[in-house]
Amino acid sequence: MMTNPSELGEKLNEACSVGVLEEVVNLVNLGANINHQNKVNGMTPLHWAYTRKHQSIIDYLLFKGADPDVKRNDGKKPHEMHETLQSTFVPNYLKYPSFPYIKTSESYQPVKADFPTETIIKVRLAQSEEEDFYEFEAPTKTCDYPYFLQIISKELNIRPEEIKKVRKLPNTIVRCEADLRRLSDGTELEVVTG
Repeated sequence: MMTNPSELGEKLNEACSVGVLEEVVNLVNLGANINHQNKVNGMTPLHWAYTRKHQSIIDYLLFKGADPDVKRNDGKKPHEMHETLQSTFVPNYLKYPSFPYIKTSESYQPVKADFPTETIIKVRLAQSEEEDFYEFEAPTKTCDYPYFLQIISKELNIRPEEIKKVRKLPNTIVRCEADLRRLSDGTELEVVTG
C-alpha cells in the first residue's frame, strides 16, 4: 500500500493523464493531494485532466476542491492547457493514407475468425426398412462422444442406451472424440442398435 504522499500524488497525476476516473477516485480516497504538483514541471492532476480533455475527471477534481488557479512552472493555469496543445501536426498515416485498392507485397488476407463448428451429418438406422438418411448439424468439432450419441438418438427418436455402435459408411466405427473431429460435411453414418 502506498503511504508516501509524493508517490500518491504522482499516481494521481498519472491517472488523470490516462483518464481513468475510477483510479482517480480511489487515489483521492486514499488521501492523495488533489493539488499535488510534479517537481519537474509543476503539473497538477487538474493540469493533466485539462491537457487530455478528460471532462469527467475535471468535474470530479473541481467538485473535490482542486484549485483551478495553481500555476505550473511556466505560469500556465489548468484551464489554459488545452489551448496550448492546439497543434497543426497531422500524422503521416492521416495526411497520406494508402490507396484502398493497392495490393503490396506486405498485404495480407485476414484469417477468418469465425470458423464453422458444426458439421452437416447424414444418419440412418442400420437394417431398417427406411434407407433414407436424416440430415442434421452436429458440433463434431467441440462436443464429446456421449453428447454426440444424444444428438443422434434425438434425431432418430431412439434412446442413447439403445445405440450399440456408430458406423461411418462404408466400414469405419466412430468410437471417440478424435473420430468425431475427422467427420466432414456430408458424412454418412449408420447407427446399429441392439
